[in-house]
Amino acid sequence: MSVSAKKPFKTLAVRYNTGYVGSAIFSIDDDLGEFVDSFDDTLEWHEFLVYGVSDIDEDIDKIYEDDFSSATQIGIISGCHIPNSLILNLGEDPYQICDSNHGDLEAMYSVLREYEDDFIGYNDDIYYIEEIELDFTYQGFGYEKILLLQLPAIIVKALRVFPSLLMYYPKPAKYRKPKRDLKAEAILMHRIEYAMQKSIKSKENEKILLFPPIVDVPEKEVNRVLGLRNPGDTVPEAYRNQGLYKLYESAGFKEIGKTGWLCKPIASIYYKDGLNH
Repeated sequence: MSVSAKKPFKTLAVRYNTGYVGSAIFSIDDDLGEFVDSFDDTLEWHEFLVYGVSDIDEDIDKIYEDDFSSATQIGIISGCHIPNSLILNLGEDPYQICDSNHGDLEAMYSVLREYEDDFIGYNDDIYYIEEIELDFTYQGFGYEKILLLQLPAIIVKALRVFPSLLMYYPKPAKYRKPKRDLKAEAILMHRIEYAMQKSIKSKENEKILLFPPIVDVPEKEVNRVLGLRNPGDTVPEAYRNQGLYKLYESAGFKEIGKTGWLCKPIASIYYKDGLNH
């Protein structure tokens, strides 16, 4: 369908509910900060609901009153806010936090580290776009690009945070089954079993696993077994979803090397337009 075709909606509304329900439990005898159970909690996953609104004044007025009963949900934006500045201030490694939370976040941070000299604000907050999904009925009208261009404003309004980078990884159009290295897998399994048998107690009475060194197995092979990205990994042209690359590039994203990862620095958008005015 052509983007120039008559659009079913001229007004879009994005609804968000980012209220975090949780608890911080600590003893009055704890030292400052000891109540932090998991630094994974510093990562925030969100879903923004996308609605189309008719041109009827009453329907538009309802939206401003948070009444979506007359609107039509046409899609979802999902993603994750990575508060690097907070993680670093807590003395933690953003890569390790991302690795323990989600495979895509591990790959993203691996790319950023490999190309860190190309980024200003590399250690500032990042927003990872998991997907922008629209109902098939509403695809092809250019709504995806509009949402991408408006996403920085949506994040600022919804989350009250100001990430420096937007990151996205278009899933490959074809699936490439990785080659298994049985030798590496066998040694890794032996390594884990050995560690479980040789665990010791630290001074703080915490269980520590002792891992023997891996002999004659390159780190790249070990990473593949663990499902981790290796520096220098690229996406072959044959596996690229060209439609997604064109869409995101039209909204100002650029590929990082040949990694397949797309990035858009957004801080300059608002500095230029005077967000702080």
